[in-house]
Amino acid sequence: MKRHRFFWKLFAGNLLLMVIILSVGGLLSYRHLNANYQRENTEDQRRMTRISQLRFQRSWLRQASGIDVECKQMFCNSPMRMTVIDAAGRVLGDSHADPITMENHKTDDRPEVLDALSGRSGRDIRSSETVVGVEFRYFAEPIVKDGKVVGAVRVAMPIRAIAEGRTVIRNALLLAALTAVAVAVVIAGLLGWIWHRPLGQITQTANRIATGDLTAKAHVRGSDELAQLATALNEMRQSLAAQIDTITSQREHLSAVVQNLREGVIALDGQGHIILMNKSAADMLDMDAENAIGQHLQTVVRIPDVLDVFNQAAKTGKSVGRQIEVATGSGQRILDLHASKVAGTAPDGIAALLVLRDITEITRAAAMKADFAANASHELRTPLATLRAAVDSLLHTQGEESENLSRILPILDRHVARLEEMTNDLLDLNIIETAKQQLRTEKIELSSLVGWAEEHFAQAAGDKNIELKISTTQPASLFESDRTLIQLILQNLIDNAIKFTPAAGRVECHLRLEDNHLGIQVSDTGCGIPAEMTERVFERFFQIEPSRTGDTKVRGTGLGLAIVKHATERLGGKVTLGSTSGKGTTVIVRIPGLSN
Repeated sequence: MKRHRFFWKLFAGNLLLMVIILSVGGLLSYRHLNANYQRENTEDQRRMTRISQLRFQRSWLRQASGIDVECKQMFCNSPMRMTVIDAAGRVLGDSHADPITMENHKTDDRPEVLDALSGRSGRDIRSSETVVGVEFRYFAEPIVKDGKVVGAVRVAMPIRAIAEGRTVIRNALLLAALTAVAVAVVIAGLLGWIWHRPLGQITQTANRIATGDLTAKAHVRGSDELAQLATALNEMRQSLAAQIDTITSQREHLSAVVQNLREGVIALDGQGHIILMNKSAADMLDMDAENAIGQHLQTVVRIPDVLDVFNQAAKTGKSVGRQIEVATGSGQRILDLHASKVAGTAPDGIAALLVLRDITEITRAAAMKADFAANASHELRTPLATLRAAVDSLLHTQGEESENLSRILPILDRHVARLEEMTNDLLDLNIIETAKQQLRTEKIELSSLVGWAEEHFAQAAGDKNIELKISTTQPASLFESDRTLIQLILQNLIDNAIKFTPAAGRVECHLRLEDNHLGIQVSDTGCGIPAEMTERVFERFFQIEPSRTGDTKVRGTGLGLAIVKHATERLGGKVTLGSTSGKGTTVIVRIPGLSN
């Protein structure tokens, strides 16, 4: 019912207007018709009185005895009543009564008769004495003969008949009014529907647009104001849809840019509630971005430095920056944090921005460079000092030359070899990290890698009495990649395994091809790596203390696994390490196939 409330208002308004018009018109018509009826009725009665006057004036002497008969003949079927009275007031004839029984009419209570007998037209309205209880309107005219009033003619009309005439008029008008009202109801309903239908469509379309349905369209034809309103609404919908599409597209683009930034971004309103947080910020702070939206920064971020920087920026209105260190599930991270206040936004808009940048790798790289310089200097200083001492000893050797040379030359050989090994590792690492150097891909047969590894490490394994097993179940399989980098990975993995595996130990290397990925697995039964050091073994120059290896004479350059890691990453692969202290180590490298 509520949906059609406007229709019923239109219907009631149109119907009320028509009823008022019909009522006023009917009342005016009734009054006009009644006045005409009364006038015509009065004129008819007066005319009938005069006609009767003339008739009896002409036949007064001839038909004096038949006046009563003539009266009854003339008005036998008429509601009017005619009475003929002589000059003395005696009734000579009456259309509805016996004149013999009627009293003399020349009395004061019959003024119309007195006026007529006096030679004037008479008129009166009163109750009849002959017909008890009935009110009549009387007209009387004198009958003049030879210039002398010899009698009077009176015509009476019962008021009841007049009223019945008015009732007929009223009933006719009432029936016409009821018929007109019925027609008015139909017309009002039709007019209401004609107005309500387009307005209903326009209202329904506007409501659908207000709820977000921009496919709604008002179908109103014509050129009137309603059609123009519908057209304007459709154009507004189309324009609104275009603007929303543009805003949505821009918002999606901005959201995509923000979500894919490496820097973390947190947007807050004036009360410190989080409006936006991208994935990088959530990862840096080790939290859930979706659950953080709408909550206060202090509720979800429990890092005092972050809150302190935000509060300083909010109070001063200036950009505040600081480097902080946070503990996350993936370890310690160093973040460069900047907070700034945003001015000129809506009350519920962005009021402050927090931008975080993970500088852990940069900081570590800087520290690594410093460690590299210190470690390189330390590592080179020791063999150089030894070489210097040996050279000095040779210079001062005189008598016991052969004995001194046999003692000093192995020392020189060992340290020169260490310098050569370190120099070669540094050169390999530099080649791997040189981004400008393009990869040289080729088809590599797995059997050729097995043969190359056996050829290069069989002697070293035999010298230490270590069982070396290099195998593959797919010898004829081809793999496309950079042969030099793969051989470099194999060289450092197998060399490390042999170097840190004691005599009578075992080193196994297995190659396999699966889903266009080359898998390299190298296992040994060596000293193993303590659990707390497994994350650092891939750092440059990191070495396990000689006391943990069980052989103080066995030392590497600390660059082997760093070379493996960087070479694997250069090929787009991944390296994992598992080790148990005192039982051995397993390194697994997985490299995807490359194409030219």
